[in-house]
Order: sequence, then structure tokens, then C-alpha cells
Amino acid sequence: MNKITFNFNEKEEQVMKILWESDAPMSASEIASRIDSEWASKSIQNIIRKLEGKKAIEIAEIAKIGKTYGRLFKPSITVDEYVIGQLNKLYADKEIPVVVSKLIESKSKNSELSKDLKSLMEKYQGE
Repeated sequence: MNKITFNFNEKEEQVMKILWESDAPMSASEIASRIDSEWASKSIQNIIRKLEGKKAIEIAEIAKIGKTYGRLFKPSITVDEYVIGQLNKLYADKEIPVVVSKLIESKSKNSELSKDLKSLMEKYQGE
């Protein structure tokens, strides 16, 4: 996997979360309707342009929306790629075990996470 890092502001991240949670491409108005804020309907086109410029989203298709045609968007990156990029950016000078240790400490279900990590380690040790 190549190193992906994006710097999203709060509004861009909200739009990305909505797209990541959706099973299908979405129009700008659909995205805005899922954001519980007054800014969404006024700013959504601007935010979409910025995300397109960053290559974080792309046009999935042109579809009929009501009486006209409009663009439907989908993310160009997965949420996992985004998170890994953020971790790489924020913890570039840290060792991976330190980051994993901090993640485990922050989880309330440590025993379940420990089992998952052990299983993952066994999988990679076998390769």
C-alpha cells in the first residue's frame, strides 16, 4: 500500500465519513441532508470541489436526480487508508509497537482486542 496522507478540515471529514458509511454513491444534496448543520446546504458544493481537488473523492456516475441530471460521488480512499495515513503522519517517529500499545490501552475491551491481535500476528508469522 502506498503512503496516503490527507489533511481534511472538520467539514471535509464529515463529508468523507458520510461517503464511507454509504453503500452507494451519493449526490451533493444527499450528503448535505445527512449533515445535521446549517452550513451543509450552503457549503457542500465548495467542500466537494476541495475533496475532488485533493483526489479524496471522485465522480462515480452521472444520474437523474429529480428532473435533472447530477453527479454522484464516491470516496477514492477507504477509511482504513485515511487512518493509516494519519497514523503515519502523526507517529512517524514512533515505533509501531508503541502505537499499538497506546491503541490497546485506549480500548475498553482489551481481552477481545488482544485475541484479535494475537490471531493477526500468528497469521503473519505463518507467511
